[in-house]
Amino acid sequence: MVPSGLSPYRAQTGSQQFMSKERIETNPHKFWMTTCGLDTYGRSKRYARVDTPWNAFTHDRTGLVNAIWVDRVVSVYDAEKGLNRRFVILGAKVGSWQGPAVSHGEEAQRNLEIARAERIPVYGFEVEPKDPFSGRRDRVIAHFWLDRVHLLHPVYGISGMDLKERLQIDSAFRAHIKNSDVEDMLRTGYLFELLEPRGDVPGVAQDGFEEDDLDAEPDRLGWTEETARRILPVLIEHVLRQRDDVLVPLTYKELAQRIGRFDKNGRPWSRGLGRVLSRVTSLINAAAVRMMDRPPFLTTIVVLSHGQYKGLPSHGIKGTWRGYDLLNAADKRAKVTNEYSKILEFGSRWLEVLRLTGLEMASVEIEAGVANSSSGGAVGWGGGESPQHKALKEYVASHPAQFGAGPDWFVEQEHDLRSGDVIDVVFKSEHLWIGVEVKSRISDGGPLDYERGVYQAIKYAAVLEAQARADRPVNPPEVRVILAVETVLPSEWRQLAIDLSVEFMERVSSARKRSSLVKSKVCR
Repeated sequence: MVPSGLSPYRAQTGSQQFMSKERIETNPHKFWMTTCGLDTYGRSKRYARVDTPWNAFTHDRTGLVNAIWVDRVVSVYDAEKGLNRRFVILGAKVGSWQGPAVSHGEEAQRNLEIARAERIPVYGFEVEPKDPFSGRRDRVIAHFWLDRVHLLHPVYGISGMDLKERLQIDSAFRAHIKNSDVEDMLRTGYLFELLEPRGDVPGVAQDGFEEDDLDAEPDRLGWTEETARRILPVLIEHVLRQRDDVLVPLTYKELAQRIGRFDKNGRPWSRGLGRVLSRVTSLINAAAVRMMDRPPFLTTIVVLSHGQYKGLPSHGIKGTWRGYDLLNAADKRAKVTNEYSKILEFGSRWLEVLRLTGLEMASVEIEAGVANSSSGGAVGWGGGESPQHKALKEYVASHPAQFGAGPDWFVEQEHDLRSGDVIDVVFKSEHLWIGVEVKSRISDGGPLDYERGVYQAIKYAAVLEAQARADRPVNPPEVRVILAVETVLPSEWRQLAIDLSVEFMERVSSARKRSSLVKSKVCR
């Protein structure tokens, strides 16, 4: 992997400069050799292994690098999120392939399977073919874009099926790739979404990444104030759309996209937004003077997308949070997570902040949904609990055997603990109490919620054990608490759960017709 700010090589022979900064190769031999140790001149320069490998692992196996043909990438508009999303299919078995293409395809599929099993990040570099409409099966490279790299997020499982159905992704591929290969691709390939890469990216320089310029001076007088007043309603609307007490943060680039700020190449441009967010905080503080309750630190929901502190706010917040820069990463996450709870709990009072600053909600439906709610607390548009979380909770309650409980045991959803907390499901017998805290696929958007879930399980176990001893000092029932996850725990929090001896169950299905097909795993 190449650390941020460094490049394994600079393109020279056979390279061009497009749009002043982008690096392009017509022959990516050096790229594959440097990044993956793969010699594409297996026999000679004349008899190259292929024009470009379909994929290969990096030297240290910390990433799987793929070449993605730009004319095979499909863009689909997501009306719910208000943005275009891009998808590609890799690792398919196409019946029309002949000769070396068959073995290359099989190798590419094996690599993708290994990456998925070992949780290795998958990256894709855009490749433009020569004469894409020629109908030739053997494609030749026109340009290999060294700076157009994407994190390829796999689309699979229940959440993937829902997304494919909602966006009609299969139909989009059929409309875009108008040849007989498309059905084989849809049937046998792996679907990925193209996302902004985070952290160290294999084989690409991070020079000048605009998140290093968050505090840059504005381009013109008045721009900071104008942009701050555009951003505040966007942040509040984002908060009010959240569910299940999970606040999904926005990266600086995502925020730039939300306000329609792009560079000359059409990419979200976050330069100077740190300075703008400071002004947003000032607007909120001015409104707070006339409010009963002081608003929490709203701009902490905008976070870095790369580096050591990715997923956390930039260093600029230390002006408000004294001593924040002295905390370690874990304590910073804890502080931010606690602030997110306060931001959600502020609920409909965020509308009062807008009113006092002379601004309006961008979406009338959001404002109406919050205004009609029965509580001024942590409610989003249409309620605080998502259908996904409710369905998963009901699935757990109706499948006691899957969690070690008997069919005739006492069972309750939203079980009140004497600490004031509420655990999602509890099963009770004479000799054993089993608590289950559930995390639906909604938590995939805010991974820190999984960390919170691990510590919730520890806390709930301690409280239930105390209650068991208080109720039955002689021979109290055994207590177990399980963290039930609809998808899978991210590797960092999975290891944390194992280290802290927290039981967890992955791939718990709330789709009852499919639950028997999903193998759940419990770790202790």
